[in-house]
Amino acid sequence: MLVQEARIHLIRKLPPQATSDVACEHAALVRMLASAQARVSALVSDHAQKISTLQAQIMRIRARVIVRDTMLAWLRETLVQLEPDPVEDLEAHQAAADLVICQTGCVSHGGYWRDEDHCRRTGKSCTMDSEKVEIPR
Repeated sequence: MLVQEARIHLIRKLPPQATSDVACEHAALVRMLASAQARVSALVSDHAQKISTLQAQIMRIRARVIVRDTMLAWLRETLVQLEPDPVEDLEAHQAAADLVICQTGCVSHGGYWRDEDHCRRTGKSCTMDSEKVEIPR
């Protein structure tokens, strides 16, 4: 407050012509300040609008990511359901290999693996009957 009072006293001691110069300079400074405030207000408003736009864009992108991640999770679950169980797959391959070995050893080669009605390789009863089995060609 003291600084402002000192200025007022200085202005009062100046001659009338100097007072009008000071008043004109003060008015010019006030106009410049108003212009600067208007520019800053416009910039702040612009930035607020850009921030709002970017926040909306972020929300849309996050929603897209959630949809994408959900679709990926569903596809992974579907893929897991479609893949055969490794144990079942192994058993199927083993059964196919046993069939080929039995056809080759027991039917084509005169019962090489067969010991009476049992398979010497597996110890199980032989399921191949050399008279009934047709060998695919």
